Amino acid sequence: MTHPASRPIRQLKFLALTLALVLTACGGGGSGGGASFPLIPPPSGNAPPDTTPPTTPPTTPPATPPETPPETPPEDPPVTPPVTPPVTPPTCSAAVPASAPLTAISAIQGTGDLSPMASQAVTVRGVVVGDFQNTGTSIVKLNGFFVQQLVPDADPATSEGIFVYAPGAATRVAVGDYVQVSGAVTEFGQTAGAGAKPDAITQIAGTGGDPLVISVCGSGVAVAPKQITLPVADESTLERYEGMLVEIAQPLAVTELFELGRYGQMVLSLNGRQFNTTNGNASATHAQNLLSRIVLDDGASPQNPNPIPYLSAPGTDGTRRMGDTTQKVTGILSHNFGAYRIQPTVAPVFAQTNARQPTAPVVGGTLKVASFNVLNYFTTFLNGETASGQTGQGCSFGTGPAAAGNCRGANNLVEFQRQQAKIVAAIAGLDADVVGLMEIQNTDVATDDLLAALNAKVGANTYAAVHSGVFGTDAIKVDILYKPAKVQRVGNVVLPTGADLVNYTAASGRPPLAQRFNTVGNNGGFWFVVNHFKSKGSCPTTGDIDMGQGCFNLARIEQAKALNSFVAKLKLMGAPQVENDVLMMGDFNSYLLEDPTQQLEAAGNESLLKRMPANDRYTYVFGGETGALDHSYASASLKTQVSGVSVWHINSDEPTALDYNTDFTTDDRFAPTPFRASDHDPVLVGLTLTADAAAAQPIVTASIPAAVKVGETYSVNISEATPGGATTLASLSVDWGDGSAATTAPGTGTVTHTYAAAGTFSVVVTLTNSAGQTAVQSGSVNASTVVVVTPPGAPDLFFSEYVEGSATNKALEIYNPTAAAVDLSLYTLNLYSNGAAAPSSFAPLTGSLPAGGVLVLANNAATAAFKPPGTIINSSVINFNGDDALTLEKSGVVIDRIGQVGTDPGTEWTGVGGVSTLNQTLRRKATIKAGDRNPGLAFDPSLEWDSFPIDTSAGLGAHTVQ
Repeated sequence: MTHPASRPIRQLKFLALTLALVLTACGGGGSGGGASFPLIPPPSGNAPPDTTPPTTPPTTPPATPPETPPETPPEDPPVTPPVTPPVTPPTCSAAVPASAPLTAISAIQGTGDLSPMASQAVTVRGVVVGDFQNTGTSIVKLNGFFVQQLVPDADPATSEGIFVYAPGAATRVAVGDYVQVSGAVTEFGQTAGAGAKPDAITQIAGTGGDPLVISVCGSGVAVAPKQITLPVADESTLERYEGMLVEIAQPLAVTELFELGRYGQMVLSLNGRQFNTTNGNASATHAQNLLSRIVLDDGASPQNPNPIPYLSAPGTDGTRRMGDTTQKVTGILSHNFGAYRIQPTVAPVFAQTNARQPTAPVVGGTLKVASFNVLNYFTTFLNGETASGQTGQGCSFGTGPAAAGNCRGANNLVEFQRQQAKIVAAIAGLDADVVGLMEIQNTDVATDDLLAALNAKVGANTYAAVHSGVFGTDAIKVDILYKPAKVQRVGNVVLPTGADLVNYTAASGRPPLAQRFNTVGNNGGFWFVVNHFKSKGSCPTTGDIDMGQGCFNLARIEQAKALNSFVAKLKLMGAPQVENDVLMMGDFNSYLLEDPTQQLEAAGNESLLKRMPANDRYTYVFGGETGALDHSYASASLKTQVSGVSVWHINSDEPTALDYNTDFTTDDRFAPTPFRASDHDPVLVGLTLTADAAAAQPIVTASIPAAVKVGETYSVNISEATPGGATTLASLSVDWGDGSAATTAPGTGTVTHTYAAAGTFSVVVTLTNSAGQTAVQSGSVNASTVVVVTPPGAPDLFFSEYVEGSATNKALEIYNPTAAAVDLSLYTLNLYSNGAAAPSSFAPLTGSLPAGGVLVLANNAATAAFKPPGTIINSSVINFNGDDALTLEKSGVVIDRIGQVGTDPGTEWTGVGGVSTLNQTLRRKATIKAGDRNPGLAFDPSLEWDSFPIDTSAGLGAHTVQ
């Protein structure tokens, strides 16, 4: 699945309210905190799945999926009132306020989700069973403690425990203290909503009219934890224990770690980790799974805990993996943030029953093939920078316009370097001879970057890339790396065409990629097809909604059908030397028993993961349920040549907190190891291929740039032109797609062309050998009147302020970021009105601009506030509206722009937060140090500009950069 790097900003589990507190001690043991429990061993973490992209995560922990009970709920042991010896509570001499009568905690809790006594003033007496008061300023817990009445009432449906919200308490309480507490009954959390179930914890707190009064009347009182068992009959079973000391003395397994590093919590389940129902590993339904789990929290409210709780060891070796077990959890049962959770009073002890696999599993055979989702490996980052140090760059959906907002993966160079180290360690550890990649940026630049880093680790020229170019309509694609010493390409990569392409890409824009290989030695051959089906996320409200197999299941069914059709055509290619052995691998975003995977099996392909033990058939964890989204399918003729299949569980079992991200990492456990390199586990297949006759097909590889300026030289570089076998090169030509004659190329090297008109053209490079066989590489180029996707050059002038005010209050400011004065005679200011592709007006600049200086140009009729000393008056160019584009050129080359040349946005260009080119003053962000040289790209003013109200003039005349 594809999930943009979702990184939530969490609210505190218990908000810091302003309360009036009065605390008095009337018995021993009140101050000093009493028992100090080691609530949390060392640290851990884990994250959710695919949704391309990058989105803004929730501000509170995601709610547990709706608790839909099974049609036949599992039996819950009958609730029997506890049989306990008579208890004589300690005496308490503290006065009971007349306005807050002494009340049983069970009466306050009632039998429902919310207290029947909300907003009433009460006084309760009981034993402190959980002390979660903050300790000074360094240790932040829950800002309070839990109190439980010693003598339960006769109603098993009511809880005897309650939380006391007491931030900043001057007098401390300790576990075992017998206390009297007066205050107001409140609910913390969501208490109502359209069709919403209350999600709140009942508590006693101080209010303006009812201050909190705490009296310690005794100490050393022991309370035995209430024994509860899983599964529960329904959620209401746990409500009766809210705020009480409880214990689950059953073997529990870790089934989710997504929130461990973020909020210090994990999900535990009965009977081992939980599997997705449609994966075929277990018979439990999703509803039954929900009734057999509990959240283990860390007894603290801060986000990004340091250290991360529950990890197996300090330092970078520490982890906590799915499937690890504990025999017992003891603590306070609370209910908030969508789930029942235990705040531990005794540190749980975990057994590492699912230890890491330090090396990839053995699959036998003479050839190893792997698939690996590399979790949005982009060399262009969300901040507009690139791995090579460029700034102001963007990413494209296929050959569409580039924008930084289209990028995914690493936020910046630091994160990218960490991501690269982990991905390289994982691929090197797989040591596969052929590797299919998913979720890599849709350019050869990203693939070549990964290839260079991988070869730097495993040895020069160990791996090569198939050079698939840009294809599809998504920002990500699939790609292939291979070892030339082990396999040889037979012909060019192949993409689906016609109906197959339409059916496959309609949902996701990510076509499969096929490459035929021969093994070095016996010429055993196979087709390798890499896939990435439509994800289950970003659900629509109508149409292809979730009907039990995730959203867009119908789209994935059509993709499976298109894949079957595509594979059937592959088997006919290359006649008379056809190849029927086909291995399909990748991220199919479908579990083992779902409709799309069944389509592939129905076509005669074997689902190889089904050869593995049932409990090992997984590659991904989502919502606390484990399953396989990544698969390998062998055609009928290939089945007997498969020596083994396995999954290297280096990612899905690991906490998310161990990945490459640097945000939310106060306890940074990063290590350049394979573990948590991605969110998907790689799949590995062993092959022993039957010897074949040598197959020969021509290969041509060319770089086809995506953009060029009309009238300028466009270059295509042909880097490989292999006729194949004993054949010779008959012809090599480039069709430019604009109706002009094709250019004949003598062989490898650069071929050039000049486009006379704007448009998008298909460039096709065709090699024909002496046997009449052809190899084709194609791509698209956007020819426009401006240079597109040009990286920043050396430091030069750029726009630093833009005023589009009322009437004729118009002005521009140009800044010199260099260390020397600049001769302005080389520069021209251009205005493109109402979507014009050519300048409507221009203004050559004159004079000199000192280092760090600014030049202001204003409309003659603008008010004096927009004309600081030295202003140049210009009423032709400085007469723009919000929908007019502007460029700054040096010697005819665009070095900065405002707006998109050749496009009329209507009234204005807009961005996030209301930033607009209409009726606003825009000031270049201090972090921007170079102009935007891409006037033909979509323009979002919020990316590089700060917005100020209309007619703001205070910033004109000076500019600073960081």
